[in-house]
Amino acid sequence: MPSAGECTDNLGFSTITFGIAMGDKIPNWWPNRSASRFLIIHDYKWHFQLIGTGQPSVILIHGTGASTHSWAPLIHELSERCQILAIDLPGHGFSSVPRFGRSTVDTITDGLSHLVKKLNMLPSHIVGHSAGAAIAVQLAARTQVNTPVTCINAAFGNFSGMAGIMFPYIAKLAAIAPFSSSFIAQMAQDTTRVGKLMDGTGSKLSNDQLRGYQFLFQRKQHVQGTLQLMADWNLDSFLSKLTLVQNPIQFVTGANDKTVPSTVSQEWAKRITSAEFIEFGGYGHLIHEEAPEIITSLITRGL
Repeated sequence: MPSAGECTDNLGFSTITFGIAMGDKIPNWWPNRSASRFLIIHDYKWHFQLIGTGQPSVILIHGTGASTHSWAPLIHELSERCQILAIDLPGHGFSSVPRFGRSTVDTITDGLSHLVKKLNMLPSHIVGHSAGAAIAVQLAARTQVNTPVTCINAAFGNFSGMAGIMFPYIAKLAAIAPFSSSFIAQMAQDTTRVGKLMDGTGSKLSNDQLRGYQFLFQRKQHVQGTLQLMADWNLDSFLSKLTLVQNPIQFVTGANDKTVPSTVSQEWAKRITSAEFIEFGGYGHLIHEEAPEIITSLITRGL
C-alpha cells in the first residue's frame, strides 16, 4: 500500500507526492516531476522517472552526487523519440540510502537489473555518466541482446599511489561519522560553495541547472548517499574484465573535463575492440547538461 501522500498509477507504482527517507516533499519545480515513480525491490526503495512507452527505450544512469535532474536537458531532446528510464542511484536524489556495503557497482547493478525486469524493459541503449558508466556497462553486459552503451566522461580509473589507499578510507570515515552529512549539508546552505564545486567540473551550467545541485547538497540524505557510494566504490574487479566486453561502447568526453581526464576514456577505447572514442572541445565533465543535442545525436544514430 502506498504511504500517506502517495497514490498509485495504473502500473501499480507509487507516484510522487512526498520524498522517501525524510518525508520531504519533492519540489514542484523538480524536472519531469510528473514522470517520477517509486518502487520497492528487496526492501529498497528506488526513485526513477519513466517517460514514454514502447521501443526504442533508453536507460540513463547519473554519476556520483547527481540525480535524475541532471538528465533534464537530454530527456527534453530524447522524449519524442523513445521511452526513457532515468534512475536515482542508491542514496541519491529521492532513492533511499542503503545499508553500508550496498553501494558497490555489483550490488547497484543487481538492483537495477531487477528494476528493469519489473518494468518489462528491454533497453535499446544504456547511457552512464562518470561513475554511472561502470553500472551502464555491467547492466548492458547482462542483457540478452548486444545493447549499445554510451559512457560520458567515464570514471574508469582508480586513484594511484597513496591517494588510492587513502581516498576510500577517508570517504568511509566520513560516511560513518555521525555528523559528516549534517555538516556538509549545512555548508551547502551557502549556495556559492555549491557553485564553486560545480565550476570545478569544467562545465558551465545555468542557474536553473545549479538549483538542482544546490537543493540536493542541502539534504542530509543525499550527502550521506554520496559519501557512502564513494566509500563503497571499488572498480578493480570491473576493470579487470572490461576488455572482454563485447557490447558496442562509445566513450564520449568533454575536452575541458576537470574531474576525469579525457585520456582515461581514450585509453580504454583503445583496449576494447568494440569501443570508439569521441571528444568534444569546449565542454566539461557535465557535457550532457551543457550540450544535450550532441549526446542525443550519438544515442539516436543507432536506434
